[in-house]
Amino acid sequence: MTKQTKKQICENSATIAYYSGSGGLEAKHIEYGINDYIYLVAGTWYGQRSYHRLKIHYGAKTCYVRLFGRRCLLSEFIRS
Repeated sequence: MTKQTKKQICENSATIAYYSGSGGLEAKHIEYGINDYIYLVAGTWYGQRSYHRLKIHYGAKTCYVRLFGRRCLLSEFIRS
């Protein structure tokens, strides 16, 4: 079995949630383990797509990911 790239994982997965900030984000896949990661596509509104694998950070009241130096709260994502 070959290891898939971020782009392959995002392109082969259905969108599970949307976020309207940062030019539009689409959450594609969550990888569970000791550290949890989310696969995102950024820039979906403007056609300049970039693919990301981001660590999910768990706080006392909420969980978030860091993208471009900014916290994106997972509670602000809209499930599709």
